[in-house]
Amino acid sequence: MGMMSRHYIPFEDFTGFYKSKKRDKVVVFNKDYFEPNCKEINYYYIFEKPEIKIKSMYNSTLLVSHFDSEFFKLSGKSNTEVRETRNKYNKIITIKNDIKDIEEVIYLIDKWDILSGQKYNWQRHSGYDRSFFIKYYEKEKDNLISLFFYINDELVGYSVISKIVEDNCFKYIIRKMDISIGRNLCLYIDFKTFENLYNIYSRDFRINWGASSGNVLKYKKKFPVFSEEKVWFYKIKR
Repeated sequence: MGMMSRHYIPFEDFTGFYKSKKRDKVVVFNKDYFEPNCKEINYYYIFEKPEIKIKSMYNSTLLVSHFDSEFFKLSGKSNTEVRETRNKYNKIITIKNDIKDIEEVIYLIDKWDILSGQKYNWQRHSGYDRSFFIKYYEKEKDNLISLFFYINDELVGYSVISKIVEDNCFKYIIRKMDISIGRNLCLYIDFKTFENLYNIYSRDFRINWGASSGNVLKYKKKFPVFSEEKVWFYKIKR
């Protein structure tokens, strides 16, 4: 749900989705999937490199972090940045577990598009966030752990994690913030999201961040790394 634009159509079991109304372009997460009537099959998060050469192919790093009680003490020099960030924003940010008006989120996403996406020329996936909140949030919020961050009653960030746990590992779905607020707001949102999980479940856990590379991957490593694994993304056209 967190990877689909508004016009994408999910499979009934959510093992993939159609990228076109004609249903002839699909995204799947199973390397063995094949549909002869599809003119384009996109394979995401495949753990084995295809044996055949494919022009439209790249790999990225799937990072999993591990969190325990010792980390949340934020003691020691290695945790200085996170500790100082927490102390700074704890003084001015209020955190809520639900949103009354989805339009607040849409406004924040639009602002993020301008301040972050256009300024730094990133590949923006903000359409995924809009689609998620408009189509799925109200239906699925009991299956989610969501936090909404406010300064002076204005929404400045949000994070959404799935309650579905596999091998004590939660999946981080989506997160956005207003980067005009100040340095390390993203770091604060992530820390408070993980701290909230620990307060709810009172046990060690892992977080699956999804795949990334470059500076985004480097940022994620500010948190304790459990594992890194290469995953493949590729496209086959007929």
